[in-house]
Parts: sequence; C-alpha cells; structure tokens
Amino acid sequence: MTAAEHGLLVMALGWILGSVPLALLAWQVWWRKGGVEHAVIPHEDAQPAGSFLDVSLPPPLPEASGGVGVRHWRALDGWVALGLLGVLSALMGPLTVPVGEVEAMKLSAKGMGLQFAFQLGLGGLLLFYVGKLRRLDVGRIFGLRQQRLWMVPVWALGWIVPGMVAVAALSWLTMPFLLRMIGQDEASPQLIVRALLETPDGLTRGMVVLSVGLGAPFMEELVFRGFLYAVGKRFTHWSYAAGASALFFAVVHGNAMSFLPLCFLGLLFTAAYEHSRSLLVPMAMHSFFNMVQLLVLFYAPQIAPSL
Repeated sequence: MTAAEHGLLVMALGWILGSVPLALLAWQVWWRKGGVEHAVIPHEDAQPAGSFLDVSLPPPLPEASGGVGVRHWRALDGWVALGLLGVLSALMGPLTVPVGEVEAMKLSAKGMGLQFAFQLGLGGLLLFYVGKLRRLDVGRIFGLRQQRLWMVPVWALGWIVPGMVAVAALSWLTMPFLLRMIGQDEASPQLIVRALLETPDGLTRGMVVLSVGLGAPFMEELVFRGFLYAVGKRFTHWSYAAGASALFFAVVHGNAMSFLPLCFLGLLFTAAYEHSRSLLVPMAMHSFFNMVQLLVLFYAPQIAPSL
C-alpha cells in the first residue's frame, strides 16, 4: 500500500470516529428541540439490564413497517458499540496495513485457521453478549426466524446479483479518479490477492474458502449490520447509521481502490437487512459475493489485478 492510499484510509477512519460524538450530539439537540417529554423507554424484555441506563435516552423514531427494530437497545449497548469500533480500528484496516513495498504475504492453513477461529470467536462473543448478558432473544433481535430458510437464498440472489453488476460499474467508473488522487498509473492488487495467486496448497485454499466464504460473512454481518448499524440507528438518525457503518465496513478492509464499491456493498447489505428483516439475507449475500471473488482468483487469475 502506498503512503497516499494509507493516508486516504486513515483520513476516512478518522472522519468516522470523529463523526460519532457529533451525530450523537445532533440527535440529542434535535430530540430536545422537538419537545418530546417521554425520555424513558420501558423495557420490552422480561429481565431489564437496569432502568438507570435509560434515563437520558431519547425515544427512537417511529419504526416503519417492515424495518429493523431497535427499541431493545440501551445505553450499555451504545458503549459496547463504541468499544467495538475502537477494537476493530486497532485490529483491522489501515492501522494494521504496512505502508510501502513489503515482502509478499505468505498464506498457510494454520494462519487461515486462526483467522477463521477469530471470526467465529468474535461473532460468538457478540451473540453471547446479546443473548446471555443482555438476555435478549437472539433469534428475534437478528430476525433469524423472520424468513423461511428456502426464501433466504431467493432474497439474497435477488439483491446481490444486480448489486454485483452495480459494484463492477462503480469500480470501473471510480478507478481512474482514485488513481489520479494517489498518483498511480494502474491499480496494484491487494496483498491477500497476490498471496492467493501464489498458494497452490489445497488445504490452505480450503481454509481460505472457510474463512472468506463463511467466517467473514458471519462475523462481519453480525458486527456491522446486526449490531453497529442497529445500535447506531437507535441513538442517531437511520441515515447516519447506514452511512457510517458502510464507511467503516469499507475502511477495515484496508484497500483504497475498492473503498467506494465496498461502501456501496455495505449500503446494499443494510438495505437488504431492512427489507427482509433477517440478518441471514445479508450474510448469504456476503458469502455469495466473496465466493464469486474467490472463484475468479482461483480460475481466472488474469483479471485478478483489477480486484
């Protein structure tokens, strides 16, 4: 990654983290200006986390029919979301990507297995927090029972197929502009792309499929759409929550050339979540998108530099 690419991603990350308190302040000002008197929201769950956490919370906007519900999120969840933003910023994205010329990344079955374990572990910790510590119904909160299982791939394909066409078009349109911004003539492939092209080992490739095709969609959709977007929608306006979560989703992938397409993809996943009311749909979309990318890398490497 060049210094210019790194600077763009760090600037985007700084804007996202800096905008959170401003969005919270703007929401509080708008709420108080509106003269809403009912500042305490009764708990919907049987065992509340503690009513003192809700004293200063404004009531959420009226939820549109068919949208993702957010009335169950409390002040504690807001603090957890802020902590999660900090942890992900430190562990993923531009702060962890080396700048300048670096040695080729080496993939191994052990390394990909550890990454897969991390993805399952982080997603599992979030489910434990929501289900056990907050005592919420995970199936209801994330809409896991909202759609029949056979309808999930139908929903997913209906969204992601035209979405992938739009992503390809957006990438083609924005690539020249981004290259001019960073002073390059052509895009260089990501380190992970180069490493995949140089990995003939079948076991390692199998672990890559598990991590990219299953682990990443599971963890990232739980974190970005299921939790960060939903909690953001509870404490700020839905448009800010959707935009900020999509931007953060793009930043942590650590690739300036795919930043705008990934932002669009994040918004697409959010829209599918809102319309289907089931987190399984964006998970399936994410998995399909990643698997198509892997198939291209494995069987059509000549176009890999454009990924």
